[in-house]
Amino acid sequence: MFVYGFVQYIAAIVGQQGKNAMLLRTTILLSIGIAVLAEEINSYDPDYGTFIGELPNLADGDVRGKVYVVNDTTLQIVNFTYNGNAPDLYFWMDRKESPTTDGTKVPSFEYGITPLGKYENAEQVVLTLPGRHKITNFKSFSLFCYKYEHNFGSVAIPENLIVPRPQFLASELKGSRYSVGSGPILILDKRTIKIFGFTFDADKAPDGYFFVGRGPNVAHDAGVKVPIRGRDTPELITAMNERYRGGQDLIIDLPADYDIQHVDWLAIYCYKFRVDFGHVTISNVSTRIPPYVPPQKRFDDISPVDGWPVTSLLGNENRRNFTFQLGVPGGKKGYQAMARARPAKYVWYVNGVLGDIYLKRGVTYAFIVEGGSDKSTSEFYNPLYITDNQSGGYGKLSNEEKEQVNLFSGSDPSRVSGRLCIWTSDDNVDPAQFSTFADFRKTLRLKCETDKVAAYFQFTPDEKTPDTLYYQLVTVKRENGNLKTLGKTVKPVNRNKFENSKFLSGLTCISTDVFIWI
Repeated sequence: MFVYGFVQYIAAIVGQQGKNAMLLRTTILLSIGIAVLAEEINSYDPDYGTFIGELPNLADGDVRGKVYVVNDTTLQIVNFTYNGNAPDLYFWMDRKESPTTDGTKVPSFEYGITPLGKYENAEQVVLTLPGRHKITNFKSFSLFCYKYEHNFGSVAIPENLIVPRPQFLASELKGSRYSVGSGPILILDKRTIKIFGFTFDADKAPDGYFFVGRGPNVAHDAGVKVPIRGRDTPELITAMNERYRGGQDLIIDLPADYDIQHVDWLAIYCYKFRVDFGHVTISNVSTRIPPYVPPQKRFDDISPVDGWPVTSLLGNENRRNFTFQLGVPGGKKGYQAMARARPAKYVWYVNGVLGDIYLKRGVTYAFIVEGGSDKSTSEFYNPLYITDNQSGGYGKLSNEEKEQVNLFSGSDPSRVSGRLCIWTSDDNVDPAQFSTFADFRKTLRLKCETDKVAAYFQFTPDEKTPDTLYYQLVTVKRENGNLKTLGKTVKPVNRNKFENSKFLSGLTCISTDVFIWI
């Protein structure tokens, strides 16, 4: 109404009538519309971030979606559609206004850095730049067909891009009871808070919870319990009962109906006696804090399926050899359910099973690799390597991307392939009909090349080994399995040939992993 009234006012001022007034009215409306559209670029949306443009459909990919900057290293596309028909399409960042082969592939949660498949009005596609790249280092974001060097849709990254950034609070957590305190407190996004150097003698307190709320004072009826990431869930928040000595940083997640702009304090609160053990005031938070990005989900189009019980192998002084061979992924109950990732045609089997591996620090292990050495076909050329990079496919990375990858199995992964051994099944065998992998494996046949030998390398996890590593395929850009370090308190336990659910129950893990314990 304001715009229309303004146009009428201008028309009256200049004394225009009839068609001239209509023409002027239309011209001004178009001008204002263009100005409004221009202002949308680099504007901040509290739910999505800084808007940088809408993807055009420059080819026959049926591309649609709005692109937002979440923080320095993360983009998201809202309501994204792509028909999946291009042969070699990737999310792509480039230092040029249009994509070139010198740009950088951006992995997606759904496909890693494999060519993109179909997206149908995906609510949020979250993309984190690899390595140490920042969004402001680039000039364009695109959907780029690398094979044919064709642009399926681009948006420009503004030179004056306003990036939502985390913010430290002005104060730290302080209390007069049970050593409550902290180092700096960082607002990561609208619903996520990181607390550095947290201290609390929770083993002596009656109980204690992270607690946020509104109002001038911490009060029982003015707040809500907050879960600690990795310890609690929104449905089950338990009192802290261990001692925090300051050597641990914690992340807490605000409930769905709270955000950092609508809380006034963060406290350590005793529910049993309604006592505030210590709190920090939350104020002067930037209005351009990064938006909250919900956890991403794979296989949105597939109903959840209960997978097979996880199989595990424990490496120690008596079990030092692990043989890696290819095998069928086992349908929805197999690799898909265990790793929550899209399987390739074949995945790694270790010592004949699809499962987890636990390794002991200070012990040297032999990794025997039988993934195929025929370079004429990627399906049967599968060197193995160990890395700190979640996405595989080292052989398909650019030189710049390879520089971002640390290798823990030698400097040349392409040498560790060996003869080809595959666990195969008949086409009419449905993995879903079996209750365990062991039952399914009885239907498989192991076929190996007889005119070649296996490849071999040694691996010794030590004190400097990172907490998490990954064993990968050189030719497949997809996470294949993990190696994780565990604390010194982990001890060997009695176990049968493959399984040990009691040992696993207290750990957070995913399948086809290698864990390292000492």
